[in-house]
Amino acid sequence: MAFKDLMYKTYVVERDDKGTPTKTVKKKRSLVPLYIILVFAIFVGCFVFVISNYTGIVQFDQLGTIVSQLFVPSKWSLKTYEGWWNYLFTVACKKIWSTIEMVFIATLIGSLLAVPFYLLASSNIVKNKVVNWIVRIIINIIRTIPTYVLAIIGAIFYGYNETAGIFAMIIFTFGIIFKLMYEYVETVDMNPFEVSMSNGATKLQGYVISIHPQVMPMYISNVIYTFEINIRASVILGFVGAGGIGQILSDAMESTQYDKIGAILVPLFIIVMALQLLSSYLRRKIN
Repeated sequence: MAFKDLMYKTYVVERDDKGTPTKTVKKKRSLVPLYIILVFAIFVGCFVFVISNYTGIVQFDQLGTIVSQLFVPSKWSLKTYEGWWNYLFTVACKKIWSTIEMVFIATLIGSLLAVPFYLLASSNIVKNKVVNWIVRIIINIIRTIPTYVLAIIGAIFYGYNETAGIFAMIIFTFGIIFKLMYEYVETVDMNPFEVSMSNGATKLQGYVISIHPQVMPMYISNVIYTFEINIRASVILGFVGAGGIGQILSDAMESTQYDKIGAILVPLFIIVMALQLLSSYLRRKIN
C-alpha cells in the first residue's frame, strides 16, 4: 500500500440492492496522532541524549535538607529568625519593589518605541514592500540577541547597575511587542480605513479613526503580558550584574547563604503569582 493511500480513509456512501458499494468517498486522515508520535519520539531522543551525557548523581535524600536550609537561619549568616524576617522585609521586599519599578520603566519605554516600527512593518499600512522587509529584517536581527547578552552589553555601557537591566529589558520588550503587533495589524479589517481615506482623511487620521480602536485592546494585552515576562526575566539579569532582585540572589548563592536565598524567594514567589493573576484578569477584561 502506498503512503498516499494511508493518508486517506475510504467511506461507502451508496450501495446497490445487492449491497455492493457503488459510490465511495475518500477523506483525509487526521494528522494529530502522527504529530503526537513525532513529538514523543523527539522528547525520548533528547532525554536519552541528556541522560547519556550526565555523570552526576541526583541525591533525592538531600532534598529535605536543602529546603530546610532556605528557611532555617544559619549561624554564619542571618543567625536568628528575627534576622531572617528582618532581611525579608527590609532587604528582599525593598529590592523586589525596586525591580518592579525597573521593569515597569523598561516595559513602558520598549512598548512605546515598538509602535512606529510595527506600523512600518505592516504591509496593509505601509504598502512599500522594501520598507516592510528592511524594518522586519533589522528588528528580527535585534530579536535574535538573547536577553542575557543584552544585559552584558548594557553592563559594558552603563556599568553593573539597574540601568543595564533597564536597557536589556527595553530591547527585549521592543522585540516582543514588534513581533506580536505587526502580525496582528496585518489581520485587521481594512474596510473602515479605506472608507476614511476615500472621504479625504490622511493615513494618520485613517489609522486613528479606523485601525487604532481595533489594535489598542491587543496592544495593551501584549504590554501587560510582556511586563509579566519581564518580572521573571529580571531575576536572571541580576546574575550578570544588571541590578534588581537577581543581584542579591546571585550574591547570596555565591556566598552559599541559603537562608538569605529563602528569604528572597518567599516574597518573590508571592509577587510573581500576584502579578500573573492580575495580568491574566486585566487581559480578560480588555479582550
